[in-house]
Amino acid sequence: MSSKFHYTGYGMQVLILIALTIAGFMLYFLLSMLLLFSHAGFQLIDTKQALTDPRMLGMLKLLQSLSSIMIFLLPALVFAWLADTKPMHWMGLGRSFSLPQLVVVAALMVASLPFIGLTGQWNEQVHLGGRLHQLETWIRNTEKLAEQQTRLLLTTHNVGDYLVNLLMVAVLPGICEEAFFRGALQQLLIRWTGRVTAGVILTAFIFSFLHFQFLGFLPRFILGLMLGYVFVLTRSLWLAMIGHFVNNGVDVTLVYLYQLGWIKTDPMGDSQVTPWVGLLSGVMVIVLLIGLKRLSARHKQRESFF
Repeated sequence: MSSKFHYTGYGMQVLILIALTIAGFMLYFLLSMLLLFSHAGFQLIDTKQALTDPRMLGMLKLLQSLSSIMIFLLPALVFAWLADTKPMHWMGLGRSFSLPQLVVVAALMVASLPFIGLTGQWNEQVHLGGRLHQLETWIRNTEKLAEQQTRLLLTTHNVGDYLVNLLMVAVLPGICEEAFFRGALQQLLIRWTGRVTAGVILTAFIFSFLHFQFLGFLPRFILGLMLGYVFVLTRSLWLAMIGHFVNNGVDVTLVYLYQLGWIKTDPMGDSQVTPWVGLLSGVMVIVLLIGLKRLSARHKQRESFF
């Protein structure tokens, strides 16, 4: 660690990262409002309506991309620069990885899809009774609005639209969110708590919570756990980024194929995962993580040898 944080405890460093994130969010909010108003000729607009207006599609895609960069990537990069004289290495971007590791990470993300889908079904079956019923109604209405916006954002008319969607939903989140959550936050929480498992779980919880889609909290939490352990086992942030890209990229591709009529099942619909298929998928996740651990140990030995 450099002298900038030499006498700063990990708890205070977490607060510094939070402050940088809030600053990034405020800058994004101001810029997004400026762009929205300029796009509307500086007239008063209904932002809720604008978020689902097809005429705003190009602007919405730009704002979605900027949110990943300004809220997650920039704070992580600034923090890494403050934390170490070699910020990229500190974040895990200076470590190599092998082709077998890459293949296993990609297979892990694909194999986990039924299990993640099953946990999503469990999540949606949770109901808040009594005084929390109004809260549940608000959550479900918010989720419907988010689904409308997502469907609008993923609208494609040609291959160019598909590639833009891939950049917006898979490439940028894969880079920006992993830089923040695994490259910065998870490392801090592991050092702060002194426990790898605690750091990974806390980061996955925050990762899922900050997406503010509570009907999808559990599957996103599981995704966060997998990405967290990919980073812990390999020490390469590149592999966590690639894993995140594969997970999101599969979704974008399935939506594109559905819009082309090549597949009949709507990926964003209410298709159900057979329980035994989902559980088998969960077992495969564990097996692949064990395999990744062994491959990573061998790769580390080769690096040490050479």
